Amino acid sequence: MVKIRVRLLGGVKRLLGRDVIDLDAQGEVMTLKDLLSLLASMSMNRDTNGLLTPSNLLVVINGKEASLLGGFDAVIKDGDQVSILTVVHGGCL
Repeated sequence: MVKIRVRLLGGVKRLLGRDVIDLDAQGEVMTLKDLLSLLASMSMNRDTNGLLTPSNLLVVINGKEASLLGGFDAVIKDGDQVSILTVVHGGCL
């Protein structure tokens, strides 16, 4: 079983309605793709409008940006901490 803590920021936090999720997932490892699919299935708004895709997110796994760890195929192991932040934010000009 994989136990991970996911910190959500920005639009992902609003989409999922919370800022921290502690997950217990089956298997010994999961990929970033698996995690994003799981989070999309947990969304209160089933239409995520593509928000939970790597191109729209900055994902950090244990302090390292996910693209350095394999991107969509980055492996997430038991005890890892993952932070997810949307790349595009609202604001005024």
